[in-house]
Amino acid sequence: MSVLFFEAIARPAIWGNTLVKNYFGYHSMPDGTGQTWAFSCDPKGSNVCENGPFKGQTLAELWRDHQELFGREGEPFPVIISLVGPEDKLSVQIHPGDEAARKLGFPFGKNEAWYFLDCPEGASIVYGHNATSEDELRQLAAQDRWDEIIRQLPVKSGDFVYTPAGTVHGVGAGCVTYEIQQATDVTYRFYDYHRTDAQGNERELHFEESVACIANYPQVHEPLPEAVVQEAPGGDRTTFISNDSFTVTRVRVDGTYRFDDPNYQLATVVAGTGRVDGVTVSIGDSFLIPMGEGATLEGCMTVMMTRK
Repeated sequence: MSVLFFEAIARPAIWGNTLVKNYFGYHSMPDGTGQTWAFSCDPKGSNVCENGPFKGQTLAELWRDHQELFGREGEPFPVIISLVGPEDKLSVQIHPGDEAARKLGFPFGKNEAWYFLDCPEGASIVYGHNATSEDELRQLAAQDRWDEIIRQLPVKSGDFVYTPAGTVHGVGAGCVTYEIQQATDVTYRFYDYHRTDAQGNERELHFEESVACIANYPQVHEPLPEAVVQEAPGGDRTTFISNDSFTVTRVRVDGTYRFDDPNYQLATVVAGTGRVDGVTVSIGDSFLIPMGEGATLEGCMTVMMTRK
């Protein structure tokens, strides 16, 4: 079986506008789209297959009824893959870990990772905090001294950042990212820069829930182990992270590259153009490589791949 292509799902956001649709060529999507879901089995939206024997079925239906494509029988769908383009900085957020998520009825917490595709000069993200204790954090927050709480991490195009559950985090304005997150639909808004809507109302915060999920004091960015690079004719393959939550790989193609792997792959073209098993693709296209199938990639492009 050849690869299966899936339609992207537009996700509006207060911090979105036209960056995502213009960067990835999603011209039919509405203004205000802050991100798209490239792969999701969420009840709020599951991607529709665009080709092959499963055309018209959703990814959720395939995961439920056709585990021959995935080989993960009895497991929940593990991730949501997004393409994110904020034109304003995102709120400062925290995700629950396994224990907190299970109390809410979810099978696991919400670890997350970002691969930065394009960043403005001098870009940074919120990553971690400076408080040495919960008491200090509460005191600083009560005094609205958020600049003293929040820790900034400089980022540039090509960086990969892993954000485990319990980490204070938030993407900066203009940072176009490929985002991987575990498929637990819980995000706590810790701080939102006092932004208001058209009626002058600030968005709801989840301060107590956030504090309960914070993993450590203080909280700093811990560099990942060095990425594993495998070179081959026509391209290279870099594995940034592989843990119990997800495995994330970047494939750069310059010519003809044969990708073989026993596992399924959720793949998205994030730069360039080419062909996948003879089908023309360009930036923004997403496809499933079924378990054990592999794929022939041709052209000059970068493809991000994620699996459990």
